[in-house]
Amino acid sequence: MTARLRLLRGATALLYFGPLLAGIGGFGWRVVPLFLMIFMAWLFVLRPEQWPRRWADWRRPEALIALLTQGVVQLLLVAVSFGIGRGIGGVLGVVPPFPLMLPVAMSFLSIPLARMIWNPWGADPPLDAALAEAEALEDQPKPDLQEQIAIATRMLAELGRVPQDAEPGLLAGHLQAMAAHVPQTALRAALMDAVYDGSAGALGRRAAIVHATDPVVAAALAGSAYPMAVFHALSQPEDLALFAGRCAELLAADPGCLADCPDAGDVARRAGQVPAVARELRALEAGLTAAAAGTH
Repeated sequence: MTARLRLLRGATALLYFGPLLAGIGGFGWRVVPLFLMIFMAWLFVLRPEQWPRRWADWRRPEALIALLTQGVVQLLLVAVSFGIGRGIGGVLGVVPPFPLMLPVAMSFLSIPLARMIWNPWGADPPLDAALAEAEALEDQPKPDLQEQIAIATRMLAELGRVPQDAEPGLLAGHLQAMAAHVPQTALRAALMDAVYDGSAGALGRRAAIVHATDPVVAAALAGSAYPMAVFHALSQPEDLALFAGRCAELLAADPGCLADCPDAGDVARRAGQVPAVARELRALEAGLTAAAAGTH
């Protein structure tokens, strides 16, 4: 997954290179709205979870505020990139002879390329969670971490000896014992790699849930959106029910974990999609909303 994220970052670089090149080419500020539309289209295609999916939801004030906020942020990014390009062009003292469609096409090409690499509607997790996952790994020394992940993977294979209906407390005990030999980041990577590629069975998925919602792990990996990544990777009702209960307990014990937990709106949408565990997910949604209210 890390390799794909590197490719995605390369494709995204084209998005910013477009207005930069337009600035170098000496095109006027009138081209900024054109790049703004491309930037907004990128957000709609690559981060669909941020936007309402029904026309009625677009009428809600918070949806319009979110759209306006994102528009302002993207306008700032376009303006900065374009301004830097104008500065570079001024220093060079030359205007390269290329048509406007060249930088526009480069920016626009970023959308289909990024979409081919990353599928936000399929098995891939939301982009923000995946990027946080990759950054959590890249912050560690590469050779040591890869070796530790391999060790963690071998230790997790021993969970096959644990009864399939093992209680979360028993799983937490095994994971704590493993953490004495490898860092939590390595355990997280080994657990999530199996979840993402589908090789994790029911016990492996439950182990990932227990690990992500453990208060000690949450404190150690604060800022990495670990619980959020696990939530978006789950699909089975029994897994979602376990996650909802444990995540609610984590929030109650430490409201500061809110930033790493899934968004209340995403939880509400999942409750509508999986009626079998709607009650548990609605309870988690209420906990997330209360924690958010307490931080303001």
